[in-house]
Amino acid sequence: MTKLLLKLSGLAFALTLLIATGCTDDPEDPIVTLGPEITLLADAGFISTDADLLIGETFKVKVEADKGDNQLKALSFEVDGVQPKGTDLDNFVTKITSGGADVTPQNPLLIVGAAKDGATWEFDLVPFGQQLNETVTYTFTVEDDAGEKASVSIDITITGTPLEKELEGVLFNQAGPAGTGGLDLDDGVGTGSNAAEAEIQDEGIDRGRPQASNWRRQISAVDANGVSMREVDLSKMPENFSFANVSTQEQIKEAYDLGKTLAGADAPCDCSDATANEEVTDPVAVDDLFVVKKGDKYYIIRIDEVNEVYIAPDTPGNNDDNYVVSIKH
Repeated sequence: MTKLLLKLSGLAFALTLLIATGCTDDPEDPIVTLGPEITLLADAGFISTDADLLIGETFKVKVEADKGDNQLKALSFEVDGVQPKGTDLDNFVTKITSGGADVTPQNPLLIVGAAKDGATWEFDLVPFGQQLNETVTYTFTVEDDAGEKASVSIDITITGTPLEKELEGVLFNQAGPAGTGGLDLDDGVGTGSNAAEAEIQDEGIDRGRPQASNWRRQISAVDANGVSMREVDLSKMPENFSFANVSTQEQIKEAYDLGKTLAGADAPCDCSDATANEEVTDPVAVDDLFVVKKGDKYYIIRIDEVNEVYIAPDTPGNNDDNYVVSIKH
């Protein structure tokens, strides 16, 4: 009996020692630091997940950052892994607000004051330089005073409404045969210069000029049909913009919105087009680009050919001068 009690006492002592040893901290265990957190908030009007945008469309994100064990230090922004700075940052970020106040855009954006414990920032963004069907990753990263970081990203893809038609038409000299001088851009069909279907018209001839050069080679919108026309301003369009690269209706609208007012001269004259002081083009040349708006529909046209048909003074002429025009809408 005595031996049994001794055995039990020894077992109890060993168990107590084991429990005590197991509860002792291991000096080699790492100290875990809680880093910062960052989230894109899904509030109305803000993008928080991958999204498709139409050409020319901007977007907003609302970034929320919270500290961990250390206060926040900075918030940075990347486009496909590149951190835009200075004037380049201005291309992408048009406005930053936090707590209802404007924040001067910087990259990284230093976090100060009460925001070091956590804050929310609203970014107004432009998908600068992003082309049709291109996907770009936009990343926001928060860093704390200990150098710990957290990031969140979204992919933005540029899309658009497909074109309805791509076609070719011929616009004749307004002083030519009856029923010519206008062009229906919907179907590329020649019409009378003021026909209800016409979007654009030729300005005809100036009888005060020598016959060999009396065709004005100027075009205007058919105002009576509620049409307006502008010249494409390539300086305001993406670097690789061209007629061949236009594949969506939004691209045409953007070209119209950024287009230049027609700057040709339309002084009163002895001309076949009797209306003076209209908005008309300068004398057109091959590769000139124009955009046309009728109601909520937009067209882009390129001048492919300018064909002057000269008939000698002693030979009856029919003013078959014409432009060959490529059309997209």
